[in-house]
Amino acid sequence: MAKQQYNFEIRVEVATKSGNLVYRYGKMPDWVEIHFSVPFSDQPDKNISEITIYNINPSDFNRINKGDRVKVFAGYSGDVGLLVSGTIYRTTIPSLEDADTAYVLRILEGQDYSKLKKQNLTFAKGASGSQIIRQVAAKAGINLKFVSLKTDKKYKDGYTADEQPMDTLTTIAGDCKTSLFYLRGQLTVQYIYGSTKGTDNFELAYASGLLQIPTREDRDEDWQDADDDDGLGKFSWSVDSILNYHMTTFSTVHVKTQYVNTTMRVLNGEHSFDGTQPTTSFEGVTQ
Repeated sequence: MAKQQYNFEIRVEVATKSGNLVYRYGKMPDWVEIHFSVPFSDQPDKNISEITIYNINPSDFNRINKGDRVKVFAGYSGDVGLLVSGTIYRTTIPSLEDADTAYVLRILEGQDYSKLKKQNLTFAKGASGSQIIRQVAAKAGINLKFVSLKTDKKYKDGYTADEQPMDTLTTIAGDCKTSLFYLRGQLTVQYIYGSTKGTDNFELAYASGLLQIPTREDRDEDWQDADDDDGLGKFSWSVDSILNYHMTTFSTVHVKTQYVNTTMRVLNGEHSFDGTQPTTSFEGVTQ
């Protein structure tokens, strides 16, 4: 097993039918080795996180089942926050790694709406994207956090929602140049440069965890054409930091080095810990 990271803590909570199981990594007497990879993105496709817990009690293994709710928290002493909330979509058999037993949990982020039935909703001429999004979600029983749209598109000929609800929501959000995604397990519709409600704001420098100078690339120049503009901006940045749960989809991060001094919105990335270095790597975008 690797040495414990200074002040770094992890907590994994599993809600089983027979009660809650809690596993901790850090400077506590009951700690166990925990590794993880937790992706995040601005897409509606559900992210799959992989959590490896070492040397769990065999009786715990028999209590954990597909569909059980899981939450993963990580951070540093005094500042630990939620990385992901979801359900176990696949159980595994513990395997041996040297002298240790590794048990892998594969977590599907958020609530699974993929099996909802198709709808047949008709909206009158002039219906707006926000109206359609709210009504489709409400009729389907989808727990949707509505934050903002870039453009509240008007459908002059009306609109018929006759697809699976998530497909309809994805289409309308795209028409409004807005993202539909899971934010720490909560399905959210939000324009990346709109309201910052519910998102974090963080200044990242070498002193606060930046690991190396970020790199910048020009994004597809189609953004210059209004019809092709995806609303995400002109430049893309690649950033690596020590693990920071504050930095996730649409968080505002001000990166400051001797060569870079810019504010960006996080688009996608991954939190990870392999027993050596807890890291957060992400793609940020600027206009």
